[in-house]
Amino acid sequence: MKELTFDKLTWLNERSNPFKVRCLDCRPFCRSMVSTTKDITIAVRFTEPRKATGEQYIGKLPSNGITLKCDLTYLHNGQDKEGALFRAEVMEDKWDIYLYAGFLYLTRSWTGDLVFRAKIDFSESQANITRIDANALVASQNNLFIINQVDFLVKSHLYKLEVPHPLPKDLPTDNQTIALFSFSQYGRWASFATYDDTSQIR
Repeated sequence: MKELTFDKLTWLNERSNPFKVRCLDCRPFCRSMVSTTKDITIAVRFTEPRKATGEQYIGKLPSNGITLKCDLTYLHNGQDKEGALFRAEVMEDKWDIYLYAGFLYLTRSWTGDLVFRAKIDFSESQANITRIDANALVASQNNLFIINQVDFLVKSHLYKLEVPHPLPKDLPTDNQTIALFSFSQYGRWASFATYDDTSQIR
């Protein structure tokens, strides 16, 4: 069944999609996969944070941290809401996102690991991320890929936009590898995979 699902993956060229980047349509695989685990510890660690406020992350930095400057801008309605902005509902959701004191905390839903902390400033019409602290061992050593990951998670999980998700440049280009990587990183939110700079897609 999985082989048939992989066979349904197709590449879209820049002219055949609204994002203007070459991307792999991962939806036939990522929308049909079900995440399971036989490890009771992981199952418990996933279940416990479903009602968590995320306050345990306040002031913390990711382990093995590196800091990157960036300039990511989004529309904003002027209202700030601290606490849990996104919590995984099912195991196919791979991330939880919290906001406290001007920082987004992006954590893996299965483990609770803090992978990214992003400095975010709000105005009446914009939200602007200017700095990202990242766990380089969990995320990547590639600065642009880290920025693209945070940008994608904000656009997809907070703004509910169906946009391409980034791939690391050194990831093999075969469809099965891309689909498996995409699902492991972004779960059911992985729709279109690209090696291009996704932060330019606004």
